[in-house]
Amino acid sequence: MLQFLRSKSEIILSEATKERIERGLVAFALGMFLIHLVLFGLNQVLELNWTSAYFGHPLQTLYTPFSAILVAEVYLLIYYLPTSFARSMGKQMEIVALIEIRSVFKDVDFTSKWPWEADFFPHLLGAVALGGILALFYRILPRRAARIEEVDLNRFIDIKKILAGFLFVYLVVLSAWSVLTWGQEVLMQPISEIHDPNDFFYNDFFTALILIDVLLLVISFRYLNDFGLVLRNCGFIVGTILLRRALALEAWHALSYELTSGILAVLVLILHRSLTSKTPE
Repeated sequence: MLQFLRSKSEIILSEATKERIERGLVAFALGMFLIHLVLFGLNQVLELNWTSAYFGHPLQTLYTPFSAILVAEVYLLIYYLPTSFARSMGKQMEIVALIEIRSVFKDVDFTSKWPWEADFFPHLLGAVALGGILALFYRILPRRAARIEEVDLNRFIDIKKILAGFLFVYLVVLSAWSVLTWGQEVLMQPISEIHDPNDFFYNDFFTALILIDVLLLVISFRYLNDFGLVLRNCGFIVGTILLRRALALEAWHALSYELTSGILAVLVLILHRSLTSKTPE
């Protein structure tokens, strides 16, 4: 059974599958962008009075292709999960930064307010701040030689591949359900009853990701004896929880959670490097 799951996971996480999914999602993003433009035009010409949050201005049609790009980023997070816990954390911050950029297009303000008074401003700050933190995070991310025996390392990677495979299946099901539910609400419900897309997809996905991360952390105790690495991974899990909470908060509060998560990720990475450099061989 485990051999079957591992073989299927290797197919899902193969380079060929990655390239097909990326090409497919780019085509999907372009298609959804054109559909959103057409719907925007129909709303203007026929005065259908669809929600102004998505059909009030042509630039808001950029929200849709960004959503497809985000799904591609989520797949890449799953793709890197078996090989690098740290790279997975980086992808999580990338996803939240893109969510913030997407929110800029939805909340863009065409009045004469000061920028810091507009709804999009905290989202813009969040994207820029996370981008800066990611630049620092990837700069100090070490190319660490594994401190696990080769047999144990391969066994641990197999476990991570199986869990990543389950996470991919969950991603596909969750994506389909989220698109159908959210699309129905946008077209059929009054604006006050339309949920934020994050409520349908990213909150649920990040919850599942936290559970997977905790499970991997527990399993890793069987194979790791590096305290710095364990501390680093615990910090990454806390950072993931903070990012998950940020998705459910109003913009300025979310910004504080995102900054805390990113700074925490950088700090535990620095601590891990310091502890590793002072640990005798």
